[in-house]
Amino acid sequence: MNCALALRMLNAYVDDEVDAATAAEMAEHLAGCPACRRLHEQRLALRTALRTHVVRETAPPDLRKSILRELDALARPARPARTSRWWQTALIGASTAMAGALGGWWLAQPQSFESLPQFAVAQHVAALTPEGPRIDIASSDRHVVRPWFQGRLEFAPMVRDLSAQGFDLVGARLDRLGDRQAVAVVYRLRRHVVDVFSWRGSRDHPLPAGDAIIRGFNVVTWSDGDLDFAVVTDADHAELERFTAAYRAR
Repeated sequence: MNCALALRMLNAYVDDEVDAATAAEMAEHLAGCPACRRLHEQRLALRTALRTHVVRETAPPDLRKSILRELDALARPARPARTSRWWQTALIGASTAMAGALGGWWLAQPQSFESLPQFAVAQHVAALTPEGPRIDIASSDRHVVRPWFQGRLEFAPMVRDLSAQGFDLVGARLDRLGDRQAVAVVYRLRRHVVDVFSWRGSRDHPLPAGDAIIRGFNVVTWSDGDLDFAVVTDADHAELERFTAAYRAR
């Protein structure tokens, strides 16, 4: 089992909704993958917090009858609907309870992505396959990879040979981050895939430099001239820092 499949199965695994064979594969993967294990621990903590802190109130016995009476009155065009402060309070209470339940459900779902680094993580996960990362041009020679993008991009991607540092160039692919055309240059460190996303940015609003953990993956971002960069990997943070330093070295 790889990280992409593990992420798709994670919610069902946390809720004990997978068969015994899949559960065994998930347990084996989590034991050997720190990134997925951290995400699994976060989901367990969220479930525990929701179960501990969500307040459950039992509605009064006559609440259902009262609401049905009011709905029946609204359904009759000949009779004007009557409202009361108690009825409004009851509906507001019911709506609040429903909103709380839906909010808990929404929090338990995979995180939505709105920023470009979040899009990069989503595209990194989507490109992971059992056969290896999806690529459009497969080569360990940067002099083969970089020219391939001529005529396909509005900018020239940065492709580095980092084999001396232990990061093997695998290839690259065209990609999109939201509505922006992007490139993903793909490296491998042992069993870990490292995607370097780059896209045309803005000199007036450069991408803030920093690092984060998004959906269990380590991410580093920065700007260089008119290009923005986001490196995504499930390798540990120390290896990511080493990679980024080598990649940005002049």
